[in-house]
Amino acid sequence: MTDSLAYLAKKLVNPFVGKDHKEMNDLIDSFMEKTKIDEIYSEHIRKGAFLAQDSDAFDDLRDDGLQLKQEERAALIMEDPKRGNKWNQPWILYALVGCCSLGAAVQGWDEVSKLLSYPSAPNRR
Repeated sequence: MTDSLAYLAKKLVNPFVGKDHKEMNDLIDSFMEKTKIDEIYSEHIRKGAFLAQDSDAFDDLRDDGLQLKQEERAALIMEDPKRGNKWNQPWILYALVGCCSLGAAVQGWDEVSKLLSYPSAPNRR
């Protein structure tokens, strides 16, 4: 793969690649203005954008004063596949997965019973 194709592939995966601090802030300000999101969420959106650009963005002290709170750092560690616990999820997520699984099983039973009940149906798959 040529260098330009590699850069394009990387850019498609992460559109913030190669942007400097000023460009990132301009993009964030533009996004905030376009979407009319309240200013109280500005800090969260800025942190998220810089984390999306580089997952190590808050490892060192920053010039702009943005810092992650302790609970934000803990949440990021939990999301990290190398350091976190992927099974430590809210119970409602497990309940949702179980409910959707039961729904899929019922749908499968329903389709099978129709096929068995009407073997000569014209629209049978």
